[in-house]
Amino acid sequence: MDEDLHVFQPVELDDILEGPFKFNDDNWALLTAQKDDTVNTMTISWGGVTYIWGRTCAVLYVRESSYTRELIDSSKRLSLSFLDRGEFAGVRDYLGSATGRTEDKIAGSGLHVNYFEDIPFIDEAGSVIICRVLYRQKMVEDCFMNGRVLADHYRNEDYHYTYIAEIKRVMIR
Repeated sequence: MDEDLHVFQPVELDDILEGPFKFNDDNWALLTAQKDDTVNTMTISWGGVTYIWGRTCAVLYVRESSYTRELIDSSKRLSLSFLDRGEFAGVRDYLGSATGRTEDKIAGSGLHVNYFEDIPFIDEAGSVIICRVLYRQKMVEDCFMNGRVLADHYRNEDYHYTYIAEIKRVMIR
């Protein structure tokens, strides 16, 4: 028997996750949603892709205080637009610090909105994931199993909502 067949080689997780299915601080997306005539977007780098309930879904985390969260909750639909991190670094900084409650962040960033079946996405993206929300739940203090995570990320008790959203379409330029 060939000995090499039983030897596993370690790999870095980042080496096997690619494209729009890799969420981290270097590969961020713009989460975009609409309520009535209002479209807003926000930067997002926490999330991933999973398989649950017989569907391929995105798992996303949006802070309770986020204005975009209100739009998601109203429409139950969203998009994830992945932009080139080098080309759009300044846009990321602006969108991460501005609030859609008081200004049109998309216009202010110089980006443009496009639509797929009435779901807004950012036209400058290299890839886009279109989703329909299936589940939402607010994180609560009692459920944290590691106090360090709670202390590091939720000092102000502005907890994230976890969204599970079915991926309806993936579009790549």
